[in-house]
Amino acid sequence: MSDTTPRGGAVRRRRLAVALAAAVVALTMGAAPATARTASWRAVVPEGLSEAVLYDISSAEGSTWTAGIDVTDWSPLALRWNGSGWTRTPQPVAHGRFDDIAAGSGGEAWAVGSQGDGDVPIVERWDGSAWNLEDVPVPDGARGGFHAVAVSPRGTVWAGGGIFNDDPGGFQDQLLKTRGPDGTWRDVEIPADAAVGSTINVLPLADDDVWLLGTKGVAHFDGTAWTRQRLPAQFDDKTYYLYDIEQRKPGELWAVGLVEDDELWRRPVALSFVDGNWTEVPTPKETAELRGITFDRHGQPVIVGRTREPAVDPNGNYVLTLDNDGRLVRGERPPGAGMLVGADTDEQGRIWTSGTVAEFDQPGSTPYVAVRD
Repeated sequence: MSDTTPRGGAVRRRRLAVALAAAVVALTMGAAPATARTASWRAVVPEGLSEAVLYDISSAEGSTWTAGIDVTDWSPLALRWNGSGWTRTPQPVAHGRFDDIAAGSGGEAWAVGSQGDGDVPIVERWDGSAWNLEDVPVPDGARGGFHAVAVSPRGTVWAGGGIFNDDPGGFQDQLLKTRGPDGTWRDVEIPADAAVGSTINVLPLADDDVWLLGTKGVAHFDGTAWTRQRLPAQFDDKTYYLYDIEQRKPGELWAVGLVEDDELWRRPVALSFVDGNWTEVPTPKETAELRGITFDRHGQPVIVGRTREPAVDPNGNYVLTLDNDGRLVRGERPPGAGMLVGADTDEQGRIWTSGTVAEFDQPGSTPYVAVRD
């Protein structure tokens, strides 16, 4: 993902969450911690793409997708895993990019981003055989894009991002839409006291339990009203961005991102939400940012990101997991990985991550995907 465009979220493991909850309970009762198991990453890099970035990856019901941009012709890129490799799917849009993708039920998938030189927001739907542009109304003259897409357990599609125009007084930074079973797209209005700026990610655990990450904080919808979340006090005077949010088990959420730091430039940040309160999870004090989070079959977090500090990792990739003492540490390195942006868990409990190959010893942006069995 670029530094100027936030990453959106994809549809996540709703059904898997119940199984993970049981696994987390087992871990707290004395099962071996995550690092006692050997993590086995293997690269499954898409072939035939010399200049591309994969901003997200999503898996559901046996279907795994990754999406981003083909830099050679500046075109949206959506690849589907066929069991042994990646298949590129034809696009109805010639120029643009995808910032997020969500694998859905019944072979359906959703991708969002922007098209053309004017940065026109777009939403596309995979109907099982082809991608089709959705008719999602945005204000005339608006530029920007959708950065996040997700699907609730009942099938409601949420798409969020940010838009702006060049007219005096015409700036608008928040963009949030829903699509119900009737196929109609509707605006989501967030009151000023709950507004969190341009949408970065959205997590619809249910139609009356929706979490929103924005450029200015976190908001929650309970089916009736939106509420801006109170984050730990140490963030009150800091510039921070939370890029991904995921449910570990019912009642427990994690969100990850970065906070600007005078000494480190960007410091990795992880927050957990338990019993109605957000608390900071300690991370290494080093230059890095966290872009994606998922949980393995044992309920343990796998957090991916990047660093631009060769002393932290010479290839630029950044993966945090819990050590035997429950601390987030660096200890896993997907082979050949550089910047890592997306992360998801499939129904078999495998971890997928996407981004680019090693940054410091490879020219350009060669796309990268790895899976942890």
